[in-house]
Amino acid sequence: MSAPENSGCYPELESLPRDEGGPVFAEPWQAQAFAMAVRLSERGYFTWTEWAAALAAELAAAAERGEADDGSEYYQHWLAALEGLVTAKGLTDVAALFERREAWADAYRHTPHGKPVELRPGFRVSYAYRQSPLHSVTRADGVTKQIRIQDGHLFVCNGCCCGQTGKGFPALALEEFKSQWKKRGIRRRLHLTISGCLGPCPLANVVLLQFRGSSMWFHSINQAGDVDLIYDYVERMLVAESVMEPPSELSARLFERYQERSSIQAGA
Repeated sequence: MSAPENSGCYPELESLPRDEGGPVFAEPWQAQAFAMAVRLSERGYFTWTEWAAALAAELAAAAERGEADDGSEYYQHWLAALEGLVTAKGLTDVAALFERREAWADAYRHTPHGKPVELRPGFRVSYAYRQSPLHSVTRADGVTKQIRIQDGHLFVCNGCCCGQTGKGFPALALEEFKSQWKKRGIRRRLHLTISGCLGPCPLANVVLLQFRGSSMWFHSINQAGDVDLIYDYVERMLVAESVMEPPSELSARLFERYQERSSIQAGA
């Protein structure tokens, strides 16, 4: 995909994905985010030095979080830096950005394949339920850091059996877990980990959902539609801000992984 006009005048961004013709983009939204940053700077809302510093800070924060440094997430960081800068400059606010992002995500999920994506009239979602609090933690070396207290964590088994079709197990919709996590905009409320073996292997494919102190184990999460069920369930609990019973499509795949404390004591 070609770069926006005048984009070649910013060679100082060394990490910018590019070829001999200039910046390159894998998806249209990446070019749009790039063009927005360039245009806002050209119009004087912030200097290019300010922009480069904001992007560098976002990339550094991603590295500190241990995220991959292979360029695949570059424009995610670009977008995060842009949102941070426009809110800092008072061009918009965090709530407005969130609500518009959720409106487009809702439209995407409710648009049949091949049809143009349009916002649904009357769709509203409150920013308040996405405000995860920050908490200060002092590390063993005496350095204090702030971490975001999240609602939950989703662990997806990708170990010795789950997804291993060569061993006779169903395929694992691994990329769907990743893409839905990003598209739904829940990364700050629910963490996603693609893990090693979670067990028990005979029940592949297994996921562990931890939400507000409760642990739920599901088996046979094989298809993209199953991944949708998991994330739809998570989003309902995020909106309700409480643990809820899983829908019938998932409850049939719910299983117990550990003994209760009382059972262990009784057998001692």
